[in-house]
Amino acid sequence: MKLLIDAGNTRVKWALHDGRDWLAQGAVTHADIATLAAVWAGYPIRSVHAASVASAAVTAALEAAAPQPVQWVRSQRDGGGVRNRYRDPSEQGADRWLAVLAARELCAGDVVVACAGTALTVEALTAEGDYLGGLILPGHALMLESLARGTANLNRMPGQVVAFPQGTQDALASGAADALCGAIERMRRRLVESTGRGPAELLLTGGDAERLAPWLAAPLRIVDNLVLMGLLKMAGES
Repeated sequence: MKLLIDAGNTRVKWALHDGRDWLAQGAVTHADIATLAAVWAGYPIRSVHAASVASAAVTAALEAAAPQPVQWVRSQRDGGGVRNRYRDPSEQGADRWLAVLAARELCAGDVVVACAGTALTVEALTAEGDYLGGLILPGHALMLESLARGTANLNRMPGQVVAFPQGTQDALASGAADALCGAIERMRRRLVESTGRGPAELLLTGGDAERLAPWLAAPLRIVDNLVLMGLLKMAGES
């Protein structure tokens, strides 16, 4: 049985796979990582595969909680039918690479992968398997927090996303949504322009996926745990 771990900026997500199916999964904040040791002890785990964009303290806590030595995954130049065009794959967050690998399993055509969490990452992958690169920008909560900290009058709850905001709270909500969705749609447009083909499918994942989905164009699919799916793929090839 494989234990797969995705250590993000805010939470740690994990899942167990027995070679045929997903058996269990969960998520905790960084502060609660130690509680996972007791949870994982109840399973016959033979290997642990993990990716992290978190701090060294988080990775150390995961290593202490894991029942087997942790095999940390890094971004690669190629693998899983994908060629990585990043100039230096070693500087790329492994979560981004793993999400692209999972997207290749799910989509045969051109695809944009958007992971909407603490940060938003947006990746472009062609039908031929060329990962062209991607974007990183603040996620929904970070955008609003930056406005609250950096201005005198915008520390307030956001309102509703509307076409023409006529109040400050709605302006905050709509501005954040438009910035995030605009980045995604611009990447999709650039991918279409690059390939000369029709609209690329969008795979959307992360804690804010449901928040953004209504404001994005089809074709679109929300897929939970893309990074864990990519980890499973790499674990099977290792």
